[in-house]
Amino acid sequence: MRLPKNHVKMSLIISGVVVSALVFASLLKIITPNTFADNAASLAPSGDIHYVTIYDQGKKLTIKTDAITVADALSRAHFEIATTDIVEPGLTTLINDGNFHINIYRSRPVIVSDGTTKKRLETASYDPITIARDAGFSVYDGDEVNMVANTNFLEAGISTAYEITRNGGRTVTEEIAIPFEEEIVKDYTLPLGENKTEQIGEDGLRVVKYKVEFIDGAEVKRELISDDIVKEPVKRIVREGARGTTSSSTSAGENETITWDFLKSQGFSDIQVAGIMGNLMQEHRFQTSDTAGGLGIAQWTGGRRNNLLSMANPYDIYTQLQYLMVELNGGYTAAKNSILSSTSIEAATRAFQNQFERCGICREETRINYAYDIYNRYAK
Repeated sequence: MRLPKNHVKMSLIISGVVVSALVFASLLKIITPNTFADNAASLAPSGDIHYVTIYDQGKKLTIKTDAITVADALSRAHFEIATTDIVEPGLTTLINDGNFHINIYRSRPVIVSDGTTKKRLETASYDPITIARDAGFSVYDGDEVNMVANTNFLEAGISTAYEITRNGGRTVTEEIAIPFEEEIVKDYTLPLGENKTEQIGEDGLRVVKYKVEFIDGAEVKRELISDDIVKEPVKRIVREGARGTTSSSTSAGENETITWDFLKSQGFSDIQVAGIMGNLMQEHRFQTSDTAGGLGIAQWTGGRRNNLLSMANPYDIYTQLQYLMVELNGGYTAAKNSILSSTSIEAATRAFQNQFERCGICREETRINYAYDIYNRYAK
């Protein structure tokens, strides 16, 4: 049957649209291979989204995610990690870069032999000496560990074999990792729940050397020759967001500690923080309540009090500390600069007292005594 011309024309148009759609879809697949957004990311604010690229056995996958740690990102992307696999950076590493990379090194079965004893293990390492030691062998200085062909039919499933050649070594050197510490610093410029890694932690390295005694070829004694730290560990510093905290139920004692940490995070030295806090102790004993003398930890009055009341959660210690810095970075920058140039507790106390508090009856000596007490309790 012959179709009318208008039907033929419509069929050609529809066919062209279908072909174009298929071509576009193919191009789109080529342009963005192995990339997807996890379900959680679709609900997260754009500022928390990261592109994480995962490399696993020659394959590459990029995900758009708001995962906080490496382990979280791998879980969302449905990667299963065995205890013998190696993941770099480590599973607990925080994801704080817009473009983050994760490498997975999969473990495989390995046979290690010293000529008399043969051991099997699962390992992701490719360093022969590390593999031999992980298998439970002592590797003495001068020994060789080499990859060999595995000809045992019963071990056909083992892809790699290593053999230890003993060369009469009488010392053994061990490298021991020194784990790094982690320091959490509250950052009141970051939203609550957001973390930033300020400094990546690095393990240190300790090298220990022993003299070994043998009887009938068996090790019987080790004598320490040297024990040296060749690399000091570098601690990881993580800034933990504290902005937007809404709790107003903290005690005066808790407020004192919070204030110390907050002012330190703003760049003031121990002496300068003590000088500021000596004033705040005199003003209202770190209470955030409203009184006839003024509002909050600095006893704000007049227009300054009204400005604080206009903020969300004005009776919260975090709100009041943020307001304190708004003033020091605004109309009271001269006071801030005087405090920052102070090199003694007395000078810092007077700078805050005279240029920020501008008190009528100051009781300066009491403020200084409070500052010394705070310094002695908090300064490291």
